Amino acid sequence: QSHSCVVRPGSGPVMGPDGRGGHVSVRNGLLALLAGGNHHGYELRKELEVQTGSLWDLNVGQVYTTLARLERDGLVVAVGSGSDGARAADPSTRDEGSRDQRQYAITEAGRTELANWYREPRRRPAPDRDELVIKITLAAQSPDVDLHDVIDAQRRVTTEDLQRYTRAKARTEESDLARLMALDAVVSQIDAELRWLEQCRQRYSETGSGHTSGQSNRFKIKGDHRRRG
Repeated sequence: QSHSCVVRPGSGPVMGPDGRGGHVSVRNGLLALLAGGNHHGYELRKELEVQTGSLWDLNVGQVYTTLARLERDGLVVAVGSGSDGARAADPSTRDEGSRDQRQYAITEAGRTELANWYREPRRRPAPDRDELVIKITLAAQSPDVDLHDVIDAQRRVTTEDLQRYTRAKARTEESDLARLMALDAVVSQIDAELRWLEQCRQRYSETGSGHTSGQSNRFKIKGDHRRRG
């Protein structure tokens, strides 16, 4: 099942080129799929997208790069497909198999790595570098930028994103648990961004910085700049 609502770079969690994303670990995701049976790389790409809600872009080259690193680290092994029982039991993969004659299997070390990943909670030793946070904090300190305009422009776009993903969630079947959970996460993140923007506005105004916008050389944001409250 294909979905049109996809998180793009700059708009939400994405899968990083090194096999690890800010909120998604491709490395351990591949191990989780391989724990259920041997797969080709292109099969893993499709399965990982489906089983994580089809919200993140993942190209097959990224999958093979990550598989090569997993193989180097002894967490997976490449196996031939000609006599593989799992492949023989699935005739639908025979034609596609010519694209890559190798399947990948998880090793005992890979299963241990996967078990540790499931068991260990994720920590945040340092926040992700967020372009919006950098923009807002720098704008708040710049005499040439009207922070209210920057916040208003961002609030409009963020609100549109929230509405878009909320509609996508409403269209999702209740049985599609993975996609609903992924959309819940994205909607919560976008809603938190809106609350944070309002906090920035209030904090900026409370310091008195929001009342020093009389300079004529301020950068302005195009569009409707009517301020609320």
